[in-house]
Amino acid sequence: KFSGKEMDKMDWFGKSDPFMEISRSTESNQYILVHRTEVIKHTLNPDWKPFQISIRSLSNGDDDRDLRFDVYDWNRSGSHEIIGEFHTSVRRLRKGPNNDNTYDVINKEKQKK
Repeated sequence: KFSGKEMDKMDWFGKSDPFMEISRSTESNQYILVHRTEVIKHTLNPDWKPFQISIRSLSNGDDDRDLRFDVYDWNRSGSHEIIGEFHTSVRRLRKGPNNDNTYDVINKEKQKK
């Protein structure tokens, strides 16, 4: 189960409509989308519904394969804005809820400014 806390405000009215995409790296250093969560409307503290993904789909059996989690602000126009991203692995996720499985969602473009 995934949730967010105090995410960046992306909408004019001070809330976001976040959803998350999970992608796995390939042998050619590309990323393939393996799951997209539902959109949670008007919140900076999303609590996504639990979901299941097979290990084969998620990491092709490689517990150390890089997984990228992109968090977006949903927009009706379809031009969703990136809130930020983080990387982890199945090995780390297997440890369950703890301080080692808390991530900062970083927007690399904003970080450059």
